Amino acid sequence: MPQSPQSSANPHGGIALGTRVEIFPHTPLPEFDTIGGTAFACRFKGGEEAADLVAVLCNKGLQPRADVITSMRSIDHASLLRLLESGVAQWSNEPVSRAFAFAYQRPLASRFKQSIDETHTPLSEDALNHHFVAPMISALQELARVGLVHGGIRPTNIFWRLGSATAPQLGECLSSPPGYDQPALFEPIERAMSLPMGRGSGDALDDCYAFGVTLALMILGHNPLQGVDDKTITQMKIERGSFATLVGNKRLPATYIELLRGLLADEPRLRWNAADLEQWQSGRRLTVKNADIGRHASRAISFAGREYWQIRPLAAALAAHVPEAARILENGHLEKWLRRALGDEIKANDLDEARKSLKESGKSAHYEEQLVARACVALDPSSPIHYRGITLLPTGIAGMLVEMVTAGNSANIQILSEIISSQLITFWIEMQKEAKTDLVPLGQQYERMRALLEKTTFGNGVERILYELNPSLPCFSPLIRAHYVISPKSLLAALEHVAATNRSREPIDRHIAAFLLARGHRNELLFEAIAAPDSSSRRGVALLTVFSELQFRYGPDALPNLAQWILPMLEPATQRFLGKRMKESLRATMKESANKGDLGKMLQLVDDPKRIERDQQDFLAARLLYLSTLKEINTLETRMANRNIMIQSFGKPLAASLSSFLSIILILLIAGRALWQTLK
Repeated sequence: MPQSPQSSANPHGGIALGTRVEIFPHTPLPEFDTIGGTAFACRFKGGEEAADLVAVLCNKGLQPRADVITSMRSIDHASLLRLLESGVAQWSNEPVSRAFAFAYQRPLASRFKQSIDETHTPLSEDALNHHFVAPMISALQELARVGLVHGGIRPTNIFWRLGSATAPQLGECLSSPPGYDQPALFEPIERAMSLPMGRGSGDALDDCYAFGVTLALMILGHNPLQGVDDKTITQMKIERGSFATLVGNKRLPATYIELLRGLLADEPRLRWNAADLEQWQSGRRLTVKNADIGRHASRAISFAGREYWQIRPLAAALAAHVPEAARILENGHLEKWLRRALGDEIKANDLDEARKSLKESGKSAHYEEQLVARACVALDPSSPIHYRGITLLPTGIAGMLVEMVTAGNSANIQILSEIISSQLITFWIEMQKEAKTDLVPLGQQYERMRALLEKTTFGNGVERILYELNPSLPCFSPLIRAHYVISPKSLLAALEHVAATNRSREPIDRHIAAFLLARGHRNELLFEAIAAPDSSSRRGVALLTVFSELQFRYGPDALPNLAQWILPMLEPATQRFLGKRMKESLRATMKESANKGDLGKMLQLVDDPKRIERDQQDFLAARLLYLSTLKEINTLETRMANRNIMIQSFGKPLAASLSSFLSIILILLIAGRALWQTLK
């Protein structure tokens, strides 16, 4: 990814984004920078103002949310920045560097706050409802309508002037994964517990929660948790609940107490959604229910030097102290506490099921970590998966895998692989009692990923699931990463550019193979052949088959550099031809086709069934002739070795022939003499 802009055009020119927009790399707009990208001035081509739009160049190593672009472009709402264009921008020529970019309508105001710790004068209830609450609820309803999760609702990502009649605008949300840069204060407990990249795609309820926290800060005029770190805030939420942690005993208007209790419900099934907000706005009052997970036991359980009265704080403590947690799980002490002190037979049975399912699976590696991970899910189903130092929600594995592969962190890649292969995700889904049906597709997807992970063939394994789980991810092959190849359509053009300067490696690796398999090329046998030994004739032909098919589908028509790159790999396939003249002719013709960059023609030459059959027939005919000649030579040598046979075989016929010849001469002489005398 580019770290500093270098226009490939003139110093004052723009860089094209799509067909309608151009970005000005020498006019940065730092006030609109995001954690995922750098902002620059932007305009419609032919426009007069160079900054009537703002472009965000995704150049900070995070994967943009390209999969939700269609949903975002369908939105036209006053409180949501209008996405006007998106795509890959050619940021510089030497070295080749491309990056994804988004072009938005420029916000109408500056950021509401530069820091969540800034204070402000609270608005009156009427002004707050009219100028802030109503537009934000409308924006949440619009996001829910198109099925889009914003993932970045907070005071520092809202463009608005306090008390202005102009509607507040939610800031950019596509240059980084949902919730990646959200402070724990604005995330529900289960997402706040997860690593930033492990929070997953989230859902509309997460946006409602973030809006609830933002609204609480608006009402109070300050951040009541200023100076408290994310870990402590999350622990406070676990022990006291989000509403009590944020609002506590502070006096608020009765209307807002009901609204905030609904938005800040820690149990997702009890949290208010956009439809509930619409009912509240229309004057209908809703009952806020308490979650069972907050119940207190009749007596505490002692663990890791502390006493616990509730399930959720205990589950979090178990995850933090694995060896000690494994002991109380194995001896049944925790199960007895659930039954006797909490009276929760369901949780006790789930805990027992977690222990039994692990033993039945036969998994022995990292047994304690596996046991504790399953136990935490059984106790607190909505919480993330805790395993070997990694905490994430199932939908966060995709993003975590991208982050780990980017960083080259093989240890954490192995941990993520174990989470998938050990069926922890399947167990997590089984524990989601009410939402289990909705999660069936997710479970099926990860069962398929488990099968792909266990395959060791070329193009499968970790690389395969990386692209399967991230449909908009560009190819991470070191060969073409700077080209930002997001589809097979642009793969060959990138390889052609690489082939012109660097052929030190082969034109395919595990990433390219996995990328093609995940993006629709389903013939795995070809990729198995590509992984064959260098001397195999199938190897080069299989590679040429894959690339020629791509050229036929997407072009470009001429790939001379790539063809020359592939040509040496086809020598074993050329060597399988037996006729010397045919080999020489084939090499010459292949070289001509390679110079033209016609991969299809090269494939026809080297893998033509008729040519191969003709070569085999010619070889068979030559072999038969050779054997016949050899047989005749052997027969002659045998006869020459035996004098009697030679005399009988050659002497008699020779004597007969000589006598016949002499007789003919004698007769001719006698006849000639008689004729002479007659004439005389």
